[in-house]
Amino acid sequence: MKETKLEVVADADPIRTQAAAWFARLHADEVSEDEQAQHQLWLDAEPAHRLAYERVERMWTMLGDFSAAPEISQRLAAIPAAVPAQTQPQLQRRPRRLQWLVACAAALTAVVIGWRVLAPAPISEQRYASAIGEQRSITLDDGTQVDLDTGTTLRVRYSRQQRRIALDQGRAFFKVAADTARPLTVDTAQGSVRAVGTQFEVYRLDDGLDVTLFEGKVQLRAAAADDHAAAVATLTPGQRAHMAAGKAPQVQSFHGGSAPAWIEGQLVFADMPLRAAVDEFNRYGGSPLRIKDAALGELRVSGVFRSNDSSGFVQALSALHRVSAHTNAAGETELSR
Repeated sequence: MKETKLEVVADADPIRTQAAAWFARLHADEVSEDEQAQHQLWLDAEPAHRLAYERVERMWTMLGDFSAAPEISQRLAAIPAAVPAQTQPQLQRRPRRLQWLVACAAALTAVVIGWRVLAPAPISEQRYASAIGEQRSITLDDGTQVDLDTGTTLRVRYSRQQRRIALDQGRAFFKVAADTARPLTVDTAQGSVRAVGTQFEVYRLDDGLDVTLFEGKVQLRAAAADDHAAAVATLTPGQRAHMAAGKAPQVQSFHGGSAPAWIEGQLVFADMPLRAAVDEFNRYGGSPLRIKDAALGELRVSGVFRSNDSSGFVQALSALHRVSAHTNAAGETELSR
C-alpha cells in the first residue's frame, strides 16, 4: 500500500493565523466568559474573520488520523510568533495542550495533506445575477465583496490555487480580499483583470470593456491570455482603461470618489454622447428612451441624475438643449429636435 504523506507548509496570512489561535483557545481545558466575548467580537469585526475560523474548524475535522503526525509536532517551535498577542497570556498558563492545539490549527490553515485527505477537488461554479432595475451585494467565500449593477451576470470559480470570476454581462464593483497566494482574476471576452487586494469596477460593453480602479493596483491582460502572459497595462488609483479585443488599452485619468456613483443610485455623465447616456438609463428598465435621429445621438451631455428618474433627465434635455419628447405607440419616449 502506498504511504500517505503529510506535508505542512508555513502560512503567512495573519487572519488565518489568528483564526487558528482562537480555535485553540476555545478548545482548551478552561475558557472564560471574557475569552468567549473577545472571540465573538473578533468574529463580528470582519466577514473574513468568520470565514477563516470556519475553515479551521473544517480542516480540524479532516485531520483524523494525522493528529499525532510528527510533521504537526515540528510546528511547536514556531508557535510564539504565530499566535496573536492577546492569546499569549493564556498560552503561558496552560502551555502543553493549548500549544499543541495552536500548532495543529495553524498548520492546518496552510497544509497540503496527502492525497487521501486533501486530494484535489473539482472546481465548483457559482452563478450570481441581478435583474433589470435591481442591484445586489454579495460576499464570496474568501471575504471578497461584489456589488452587481442592474442586468449583471457573473460566474465564480474558486479553488485552492486560484480565484476566477467570469463577467458574462453588465457591471460589477469588486472589493477584493487580500490573498497573495491566490490573486483574483475577472475574465471577459475582451480581456481580463488581475488583482490581489484592491477595489475596482469592471463594465462589459458591446464594443469592449471598461476597468476603473479606486484602490490598490490591477493588471490588465489580453483576451484568452494565460496567467503567465505579460500584462498589457497596469492601473493605479484614479485611472480608467477601455479594452477591446486586438487593441492596446486606452488609459485615462478620472475624478471620482471611493466607489462608483451607481452604487448610490446615481448616473454621472461628463461630456458623454446622448446615445450613450440613453443606453445607461435604458439598462435600469422603465419606459425606454429612443433617439429619433442619429445626429441628435452625438449631442454631448453632462450632469448627475438618479438612475430611476429618466423623466428628470428628459426635462433637463428639454431645458438645456431644446430636445423635444413624446410617447410613441410602443410606449417609448422618443427624443428629437
